[in-house]
Amino acid sequence: MEYIALGSMSGTSLDGIDLSIIKSNGLDSFQEIDNLFEPYSADLKTEIHRVITDGYLLNPNLPSLISNEYLNSIDKIITRNKSLNIDILGVHGQTVFHDEALKISLQIFNKNVITNSYPFMVSNFRKNDLLNGGCGAPIIPIFHQLLSDKFQIDNCVFANIGGVTNITIIKKEMIKAYDLCFGNSLSDDLIKVHNKKYLYDKDGIYSSDGLINQDLEKLIYSDDFFRKDTPKTLDRNYFHKYLNDLKNYSNHSLGNTLYTLWNILSSEIINHSHNSQVILCGGGRKNNTLIKILKSRHKNITDIDEFGLNGDFIESQGMAYLAIRRFLKIPSTFKDTTGISKEVYLGEIN
Repeated sequence: MEYIALGSMSGTSLDGIDLSIIKSNGLDSFQEIDNLFEPYSADLKTEIHRVITDGYLLNPNLPSLISNEYLNSIDKIITRNKSLNIDILGVHGQTVFHDEALKISLQIFNKNVITNSYPFMVSNFRKNDLLNGGCGAPIIPIFHQLLSDKFQIDNCVFANIGGVTNITIIKKEMIKAYDLCFGNSLSDDLIKVHNKKYLYDKDGIYSSDGLINQDLEKLIYSDDFFRKDTPKTLDRNYFHKYLNDLKNYSNHSLGNTLYTLWNILSSEIINHSHNSQVILCGGGRKNNTLIKILKSRHKNITDIDEFGLNGDFIESQGMAYLAIRRFLKIPSTFKDTTGISKEVYLGEIN
């Protein structure tokens, strides 16, 4: 039996809410029906960024403010698909803190705001993984495996470049996943300091003429995260410990600083992909500087859009898929994806 599910996701890039409607049996079928992106209001984005930067919540209304924008977005995509009967919602919320060692992953929103209108909702997707010894991330690899089966690709690596970069390695029936490196959040927060026209390295515009800063590259690669065993995860701001160094280097050359970051990220993707086809997802796949570096070093780099999907919405589609699997009580997280001690389904039905 197939179900129609609506998945919603706010990533660590803090840009807004991704929503997707899909049809799936929770196992081996998948149909993309509709996608919608709703940017956060400027005030809400500032408030969320402040919480993440400061490490504490001063505004007790913030969860409800986030949920109000979620609810408005859900209403909008359901209204334009009013002929559909949505069976279940998957709502992720906004991650503001993640620490695998503490077994804490905080996604904030007020679920009551949404369940008052849509009572059959799955949320709190990471809790069950953390309670069973997992890292709490990444949780979308099972959806990547579904896509690899759909497109009949036996040997591939999904690289999701969002605020943080994670990869899913798929070889026949084997699936392995972990957070790999910083993504866009580090460069985004650096660019904000420089008051540029764009708040991020749009299309690689600020890094296209850059060169490698070897001192900066050596500094970043000195971090123990790169030598840590997998599975492993990253908080959005883990690499922000180097932000002051990045500011200093970027005062001399923002282009060289950004280019060095993209060079490090591309090296990590390639080093962990070997000879596999690399399928790029997330906003980072649109950065022409990063793509140019990747394609100069690896012969098989593919934008997931080339398969007829919208690479901006893979995670929100994945949340919808996880919601269906939770309803059916099908495990969605595994030892080689999060280090969990036993396979469990993810999410709580509210």
